[in-house]
Amino acid sequence: DWNVTARFQSPYVRDTIADRELETWAVVDVGPSMDFGTAFCEKRDLAASAAAAVGFLTSRTGNRFGAVLASPTGPVVLPARGGRSNLMATLHRVVDTPRLDGGQVDLGLALDRLGASARRRGLVTVISDLLTDPDEWAPALRRVAARHETIAIEIIDPRELELPDVGLLSVVDPRSGRTREIPTASKKLRARYAAAAAEQRARIAESLRAAGVD
Repeated sequence: DWNVTARFQSPYVRDTIADRELETWAVVDVGPSMDFGTAFCEKRDLAASAAAAVGFLTSRTGNRFGAVLASPTGPVVLPARGGRSNLMATLHRVVDTPRLDGGQVDLGLALDRLGASARRRGLVTVISDLLTDPDEWAPALRRVAARHETIAIEIIDPRELELPDVGLLSVVDPRSGRTREIPTASKKLRARYAAAAAEQRARIAESLRAAGVD
């Protein structure tokens, strides 16, 4: 680099490093279990915020952003494209995905669909409550992580970790519509609930580590 060499009176060599385009994908769970929230927002809203954060953090000239919406009716692929207008349109689709009264998300199928759509190596973010059996999605997640830099954002509501003592509580499973009466005044029941939730989260964490996912 003759200009820098002339200024500093010492030889400088310009080493050009190619700035490769980054392709980012977000797998967003939009199933009925995400339509739940007891704190500041529903889990669905938090998932949309997480997708927006990833999109804006990786948004720059030449980069592309795409999404796979994991729905009970099947995965919906929003192709990865560049530009702020595409990013905003993709996030708009995430936010405006219709709510369904029942059904269960096949996260493994959504991840396999991503693997078929994401031809280039890039960044994959999986945004879900991960409440289905890890055996159903862990193999597909391992396949994705073997090719892409992969992170998981686990969306959790406080009431999914422990129950408050509020007397007899009527709860509804959003996936099946099943209703149950839960006597939350029982200390034994609350302790069993917290232990089961901790065991579930530990299994999810182990499945993510085994897949090589952060």
